[in-house]
Amino acid sequence: MPKKTILLLCGLVVLVALGFYGFSKWSEARAKVDLWTLVPDDAVFVVETDHAPRLVEHLKRTDLWGTLTQTPYVLRLEDQLTLLDSLSSGRSQLRNFLDQKNILMSLHVLGKAEQELVYYVPVNTVAEHRYVRTLVENLGKADEYRLDTRDYQGYQITDVISETNNNNNLTYFSYHNNLVISASSVLVEEIVRKINRGQLESPAQDYKNTNYLSQPDVFANVFINYRHLPDLLNTFLKEDLRDDVNMLSSLCRNSMLGLKIQNNRLFLNGFSNPETVEGALFGQMDGHKPKKLMLRELVPARAALLLHMGLDQVGALRREPGKAAATFIDTLANSFAGELGLCYLEAHDIRTSAEKVLFVQSGNPALSQTMLNRMQPGNSAGTQEKHGENIIRLLTVKELPQQLFGPMFKGFEQTYYTTVRDYLLFTDDVATMRTLLNDIDVGKVWSKSGAMEPMLEEMQQENNLGLFINTPNAWNLLLRSVNKESQSKLMANNSVIKKFNSFTFQFSAAEDQYYTSIILRHQEESGVKAILADQGLWQIETFDLKSQLISKPFLTQHPIDKSDEVVVQDSAFVLHAIGAQQGKRNWSDSLSSKVIGSVQQYPYGPNDRLTYFFATSNKIHCVDRNGRALENFPFNLGDSTRLQHLNVFDYDKAKDYRLVVDDALGNVFIMNMEGNLQQGWDPKRLESRLASAPQHFKVNGRNVILVVLENGYIYAFNNQGEAYPGFPIYLNTNLKSEVYGRVGISFRRSNFTLVTQSGEVITFDLTGEITKREQLVRPDRRSAFKMVVEPNGKSYIIARTDPGRVALYSQDLRLLLDRRFVTSSPKEVQFFHFGGDRQLYVVTETGPGKAYLFDVQAKLLGKDPIDTHFPVSVRYDEVKNQYTVFSTDQQVVQKTIVQGR
Repeated sequence: MPKKTILLLCGLVVLVALGFYGFSKWSEARAKVDLWTLVPDDAVFVVETDHAPRLVEHLKRTDLWGTLTQTPYVLRLEDQLTLLDSLSSGRSQLRNFLDQKNILMSLHVLGKAEQELVYYVPVNTVAEHRYVRTLVENLGKADEYRLDTRDYQGYQITDVISETNNNNNLTYFSYHNNLVISASSVLVEEIVRKINRGQLESPAQDYKNTNYLSQPDVFANVFINYRHLPDLLNTFLKEDLRDDVNMLSSLCRNSMLGLKIQNNRLFLNGFSNPETVEGALFGQMDGHKPKKLMLRELVPARAALLLHMGLDQVGALRREPGKAAATFIDTLANSFAGELGLCYLEAHDIRTSAEKVLFVQSGNPALSQTMLNRMQPGNSAGTQEKHGENIIRLLTVKELPQQLFGPMFKGFEQTYYTTVRDYLLFTDDVATMRTLLNDIDVGKVWSKSGAMEPMLEEMQQENNLGLFINTPNAWNLLLRSVNKESQSKLMANNSVIKKFNSFTFQFSAAEDQYYTSIILRHQEESGVKAILADQGLWQIETFDLKSQLISKPFLTQHPIDKSDEVVVQDSAFVLHAIGAQQGKRNWSDSLSSKVIGSVQQYPYGPNDRLTYFFATSNKIHCVDRNGRALENFPFNLGDSTRLQHLNVFDYDKAKDYRLVVDDALGNVFIMNMEGNLQQGWDPKRLESRLASAPQHFKVNGRNVILVVLENGYIYAFNNQGEAYPGFPIYLNTNLKSEVYGRVGISFRRSNFTLVTQSGEVITFDLTGEITKREQLVRPDRRSAFKMVVEPNGKSYIIARTDPGRVALYSQDLRLLLDRRFVTSSPKEVQFFHFGGDRQLYVVTETGPGKAYLFDVQAKLLGKDPIDTHFPVSVRYDEVKNQYTVFSTDQQVVQKTIVQGR
């Protein structure tokens, strides 16, 4: 064969080989790849959307958008998109590139404290390839960035390195016409290794036939991997919470949910597969039917977090499935069936542990109660007390809830319990139990809260496991639960997080899966009136009484319909009750002198309706809803008596009231509702006037009446007026302070705080020991300090008044506000706390008669102050996030709306 022919054949073979190689590479590049198979198995979340621009456009029309654009992830994404815009021909090209294609985003945990995202973007056409190539070329020409291309296990990886900001670095590579992009080169390299191992399986393999994007109004598929969810949460939380996180996460191994968005809500609904490994929570809850959240009738409105379980037999949580009851604790645990709820209440500062309540439903309340009573150490003082219709009992078994229901319910050093309907309520503090029963009694519970109503209506009505978070109430609990690094991040983003005011996460058994629902609710903003958004204040009503008013407005309730009512007094000493809604006068009562202190309400009389208690200079009054005095009233203490304060004690919440007054000479009187002075208080003669009204506390079953005198003496008396050992305490200073008390399980563990006029903050216990003294800065010799307790007595601030200036301090002595005012006239400071950040500071300049309102960030609300010379009263609307401020000015009662931020 001629040499020329041989060369020609060899060349033809080479061409065929090159053609085949090129064709195979082209075919390989054209091969369709399921992007889910590229996602590493350790992804915590994976989000898939088929129309990213539509999702963004929809978000921009909601209240959510303004908040989301303040989060670090979205801010960084916005920066990256802005960069792409600048390097391409404009946003329309970027929008067209992203439009109508399935894009994935996965979240991963790196190390112990970092999280990072990976984006998976298909490149489908020649035009799209050209667009990407142009972007990369322009990026390489930009001075701010450097492109480093390297080979990694057979794939070309490009690192986009910012010369100015490491947070803007990116790494990407292309696989079968798909871009894989991340700020973490480690994650990109992990995906390359996964490809080379030939293990291209989706972490969501269980849901290969599930696609919620085909349903109307669904914007994304969201996959959750619960086996790696603890890794994510543990980057934020303290170590002592990790066992609980691991246990709760072990109910299911994964979820696939469809994302829907409304104006202020994110809905995620779908199904979850149970976790079948040994020791998982599913093993204890398998086979139990979901239960309705009837606890809504008992959970207090001030709840921060509720963990709710629905179980056919609650005892299943503490034993292996199928194992028979063998001990007394087993039998007691098996008497409970239905609902189990662990509730954490709002903490008013980060240093204070949140109060907790355990609710458990009993299938046989009488049996459960009988068995629990066997753990009570007799009926001695402190082991049992009556509170209204309830008996609160102390049980001797340490960590009883943990023994009954498992390790998630630890933390009850001692246990107090009582029964309400077919539920048993457990607390580790008797004061918590008393307050809880009071809240239930007056209807301050979820089922009667306007703010909770939308959440209760939209959530699943039945569940096996539910987590409910009220973000404003849970803020301090959240800060206390996270590590220091996360704490600083939370504080930096607190305004963003707090706008998402409720969160629900529910699982309900449905055949061999759990129907799963997540709702994230954002506070309403778009419906706020423009005038409120602009001015902050909106005076909507006034009521003219034709006579000069001499008192603040006392906020009360109409005894029949419980509507808001305002009680004021005019210069003729006539007391008027005005309906706050209609502005109609409900009743009037002519008195002989000015009302001393406040007007209070308690249920009393023939119909057990709310009646009005108040005092004048020497009389104690009680009138009904028509302003008529009840039988035996008023009580006259003598013409020479000059009363200072009135308080009403109800020792056992049994409506067996004691009326407590003190006069200008330091005499303290306590009488019953027939006007009979009580033994030891007829009167109790002390050596100085009282700095504030006497206060009642119940500690370990014993009544404590705390009295603070202006000359620096502090007394703690029992019912008979006998001083407890260790009292009086002498502080050797002048006092004008109220006392803030936190009742513990004993006298030694009950702490009380006050502030001296010179700014020393003093804490003492009921053994008479001073446990702490701290001195606040006193910039001027004329500076005067005063404790200001909010009306419900749950928290306080400290006010410092200097000539023309007011400074406010928190309970941990952190400066909240420091502001100069127009005049040097006396200032009246008030503090209102309605849970979470719903706080209001009111400073009234009594000279010019102006009241200034400040929010929790010490920012002034409204362009103009409210005209008044007296303190104000405030009601809060949780649904509208609005304060209603009642004030008096000359002869007019004013009602002003203040929009919260």
